[in-house]
Amino acid sequence: MDNKKAAKLTAGELAHCWEQLMNNSMSNIVLEYLTLTSELEEVKSLCSEAGSISKSAVQFFESVLRSENYPIPKGFNIKDDLNPNAPKMYTDVFILFYLNNMSKTGMSLTSMALSDSVREDIRNFFHEQLKNVSSLFERTTTILLEKGVFVRPPSITSTHETNPIADKGFLGNFFNDNRELTAREANELHKNVFMNYIGKNLLIGFIQSTSNQQLMSLLQHGKELSLNIIDKLGDILVQNDLPISMTWDTNVLDGKTSPFSDKLISYLLDQLNRDGIASYGYSAAVSTRKDLKTTYAKIIADVYQYEENIKTFMIKNEWMEKPPVALNRDKLAQD
Repeated sequence: MDNKKAAKLTAGELAHCWEQLMNNSMSNIVLEYLTLTSELEEVKSLCSEAGSISKSAVQFFESVLRSENYPIPKGFNIKDDLNPNAPKMYTDVFILFYLNNMSKTGMSLTSMALSDSVREDIRNFFHEQLKNVSSLFERTTTILLEKGVFVRPPSITSTHETNPIADKGFLGNFFNDNRELTAREANELHKNVFMNYIGKNLLIGFIQSTSNQQLMSLLQHGKELSLNIIDKLGDILVQNDLPISMTWDTNVLDGKTSPFSDKLISYLLDQLNRDGIASYGYSAAVSTRKDLKTTYAKIIADVYQYEENIKTFMIKNEWMEKPPVALNRDKLAQD
């Protein structure tokens, strides 16, 4: 093996390779369906391009794990996890929003993976992957703007003063606050509201098409949780005379046949929750007002509980694959 690739994977590299293999394996199936059902050529082309990015990622991560003699997770495949005959569930406008949001998450996860990587071949791949998902973000944003449907974050009118903060009251209190939102706080609220609009509409499509009652119950819970988060964070924007994102409920069509397996929907649901927790945690960290930190902490606690319910459901159905773990040395010594 080339010296550049001879070094054993670090824990971070192994974790990112395994997780991104699973994520891209799922994305392949979702993007295949969106490619089949999109109507506008520019949207179909974007879905196909995003699918190619995911396919190349799966191939790379499988080769890396194979070279390390690490078992390849089963993940997802077209035969078991896609119904190619399922009717169109989402409009092309919603598909654009989904791709745009997916590229944002991809940029975040890939930049983290790159910064955690040491081996040159791993760093080179994540560097190239970051360019690919950034290009997807640019193209989807441009098309949404051209179509006049892009939902812009709020603009704020701020003073031009840069004086030091002289009063600790700027930090507020843990329950409510009348201090104006900073630009960062306003952006984080908007970002999380709109993220939940996208997630909620995905779930609406799954709810109307699944026949699994336990999964439907989980999806209904997720929809209600999203609505609750939208209300909580949206109210704070309204109280500060800032506009909130408009809904896109009309972007869900009336299809009653599920395009995906219950296993894939459960994994996607779990992924949405993980992305949400990461976003709320970051928002809490960069927000100065204490009441915002309290609000995000409560949301994270609710999402954690929901995540446990999803994982319990997946484990019960033997759908949750075990990620890389360290050796239990004590147990090994006893065997």
